Amino acid sequence: MSNSIKHVANKLSLAEKQVEATLNLLSEGATIPFISRYRKAATGGLDEDMIAKINEFYVYDVELEKRKEYVLEILKEKDLLTDDLKNKISLADTKQAVENIYEPFKIGKKTKASEAIALGLSPLAEAIIENKSDNFNMYSEAKKYLSDKLKTEEEVLEQTKFIIAQNISQDIKVREYVKNQLFQYGTIIAKLKKNAEDEKQVFAQYYDYHEKVNRIPNHRVLALSRGEEKKILSYDIEFNKQKIIYDINQMYFKSKRTAKIIQESILDALERLIIPSIEREIKSDLFTRAEEDAIKVFASNLEQMLLGPATKNKKVLAIDPAYVNGCKLAMLDENGNFLEKGIMFPTVNDKNKISEAINVLLYFTNKYHVDIIVIGNGTASRETEAFVSKFIQKRKEHGGNNIKYAIVSEVGASVYSASKIAQEEFPNLHVEYRSAINIGRRFQDPLNELIKIDPKSIGVGQYQHDVNQKELSRQLAYKIDKVVNMIGVDLNSATKVILSYISGLSNSIAENIIKYRNENGLFKNRDELKKVKGLGPKAYEQAVGFLRIHDSKNFYDKTNIHPESYKIADEVVKYLNIDLNDINKEILTNLNRKELSEKLNINIFDLDIIIDSLIAPEKDIRDEKGGYIISDKVLTIDDIKAGQEIMGQIQNVTDFGAFAFIGLKQNVLIHIKNMKKFENQFIKHPLEVLNVGDNVLIQILEVDKERERIQGKIIWNK
Repeated sequence: MSNSIKHVANKLSLAEKQVEATLNLLSEGATIPFISRYRKAATGGLDEDMIAKINEFYVYDVELEKRKEYVLEILKEKDLLTDDLKNKISLADTKQAVENIYEPFKIGKKTKASEAIALGLSPLAEAIIENKSDNFNMYSEAKKYLSDKLKTEEEVLEQTKFIIAQNISQDIKVREYVKNQLFQYGTIIAKLKKNAEDEKQVFAQYYDYHEKVNRIPNHRVLALSRGEEKKILSYDIEFNKQKIIYDINQMYFKSKRTAKIIQESILDALERLIIPSIEREIKSDLFTRAEEDAIKVFASNLEQMLLGPATKNKKVLAIDPAYVNGCKLAMLDENGNFLEKGIMFPTVNDKNKISEAINVLLYFTNKYHVDIIVIGNGTASRETEAFVSKFIQKRKEHGGNNIKYAIVSEVGASVYSASKIAQEEFPNLHVEYRSAINIGRRFQDPLNELIKIDPKSIGVGQYQHDVNQKELSRQLAYKIDKVVNMIGVDLNSATKVILSYISGLSNSIAENIIKYRNENGLFKNRDELKKVKGLGPKAYEQAVGFLRIHDSKNFYDKTNIHPESYKIADEVVKYLNIDLNDINKEILTNLNRKELSEKLNINIFDLDIIIDSLIAPEKDIRDEKGGYIISDKVLTIDDIKAGQEIMGQIQNVTDFGAFAFIGLKQNVLIHIKNMKKFENQFIKHPLEVLNVGDNVLIQILEVDKERERIQGKIIWNK
C-alpha cells in the first residue's frame, strides 16, 4: 500500500499524508462529496476531482503492481527474465506499457521458432547471433544438427533463422527503436476500401488521407478507428523500412560470416513478428489516448449542462413543437408541478387551426399568468417560435403582461418520455406530453431533469459509442454525483431520482425518504431524517449536510453547515454577536477568518463553511437566467448567408471545435481556429474558451445547403 501511496502522491504532486488520509476516509465508507466538503482539514483542502483521482490512481496502481508481479513471475519461470527486462517492467507506469513489453513473449504452444527449438537448434542460433569470428563456418556447425527431419545444412539453417528471428523480436531495444521510428517518423495512410459503402459519405475526408502519426489529433483517431471497424476504411502506417533494416543490422552485425543469415532473420522478424505487433501497439496507444480524452470532454460537457442556471419562481408553458400531429403543451407551476395539458396546430396552413392555436395560448396565458413560454428545438421549432413571437407581440400591444419565450434543447426528451421514470411520474400522459413537461422543467431546473436521462443520450461529446462504455458510465455517474451534491437538494421537495444521487443514499433509502414524507408530512428538521427506515448513522452522517429544510426552526438546517458542526456554529454566532433573524453580513464579509480560527480553535475549513453559510444561507451556485431569444429572421437554412451575424448557444464541445444552436435543425460548426479571442491566441482545446450553455455571437462563414452544414466563427468584441 505504501508504495502505491507514494506513486499516487508523486503523480498528483501531493503530500503522501494527503493521499493516505483520503484513502483512509474512503475505506471507512466516506463519499467523495462528503470528504471534499466536510473533511478538508484531514485532506488539506482537496476538492472532489482530486479525491476522485486519488481513488482512481490508487486502484489502478495496485492493479498495475499485481500485473507486473505476474508477468515477472511468468518470465522467470520460462527462464526469459533478464536484468534489462526486469528493469523495463518495473519502470512501466501503465498497464499497456507492461503488456507491450510482455507481448513478444506471449508465445503460443506451436510456432515456427518453437518447432525449431524442439529440433534442438537453440545452441546453433545462439552461436550464430554471438559469433564474432571471421573463421566461423555456419555450414560446418549446421552439420552437427543433421537428422531424419533435417537432412541438409540448408534445412538446418532455415529452421535456425526462425529462432533468431524470435530472439530479435523479443529484444526490448529493437522493439523500442522500431516503435519510435514508426511513431515519430511514420505516416498514417487511410484509404476507402474496395467495394465499401459509405452512403452519407461520413468518412469522405479519409478516402485518400495521410497524416504524421505523432501529430494526428484524437478526434481523427476515433474517426479512423470507426471507419476501419465498419470496414469502410483501411488504416495503416507507412514508414522508412530500409532505414529500420539498416539500423537493426548495425545492432546485430558482429561478423561477415553470419551477416547474411542475420539480415534474413531480421527481415523475417520485422515482417512477421515486429511490425504487425508494433502497428497494433501504436494504434492501440493512439485509441487509448483519444478514448480518455473523449470521455473527459463528454464528462466536462455533461457537468456544464447539469450546472445550467435554474430559473426560479417562474410559471412556464412548455411546448413540444410538431407539424401534422400538433404542438403539445404542458403548463408548469413555479416548482415544476404539472398543471394542465393542451394541443394546438400553429404550423399548418389552415386559418381556422391558427385561430384555434391563438385561443389555446390565450387560455393558458390568462388562466395561469404565464411568465415564460419554452419551446423545444426539434421539428417545427422555428415555425412555432415565429407564431409564439407574434402572439406575444400582439398580446403586449393589447395591454397583456410581458411574457418572454426561450428555445430549449430537447435532446434526450424523447428518451425520458418513454422511460420507466416518466411512466412512473405521468402514467396517464402520452409520450409527447411527457416530452413537453421535460422541456419545460429542463428550463426551470436542468439538473433535476437531466439526471433522469441516460447521459449518453444527452447528445454531448464525440464518438461516445466507440469508447469504453463502462469507463464512460463511471465518469458520467461521478459528474452527476458531484453536481447534485455541490448544489444540494430541498429534502421536502426532492424527487426519488435526485435523492438517490445524494452522498450516502441508495435507491431504496431515497424511496424510503419519499415514503416517510408521504406518510408523516414534511420534514420539520434534519434530525427527523434519522427516523427513516434503513437510514443508519453512517448514511445520515454522509447525507445530511447536502439535504436542506428551508422551513426548519433550526436556522442551520437550511445551510451547508453539517449537524456535527452546529455547536461550533453556535460558538461563532455567540462570539460575533450575530442575530440569526437579522444577520449583519458586513461584519461577516470583513472578518479576519484566520484570526478567528486561531482564537476559537476551529479549523479554517469548517469556519469557512459556517461563515459562508451565514452570509448566504440558501445560496445556489447556479445563477438566475431569463433564457435567450434567437433572431426571428431565421426559419430555414435558406435564411442563412455567409457574413451574417447571429446569436447562438453552445450545445456541444469536441476536440476540434464546438456546435452552436441557432434555431435550426442544423447546428453551426465553429472550428477551434475560429474561436480565438485575439489573432495570435493558441487554443489547445475549445474547453479553454467555451462551455456548453454559453451564448455567443456568431458570424456565418460558409453554408453548404446540399450537405446541410453551416460553419461560423465567434465574434468576441461586440
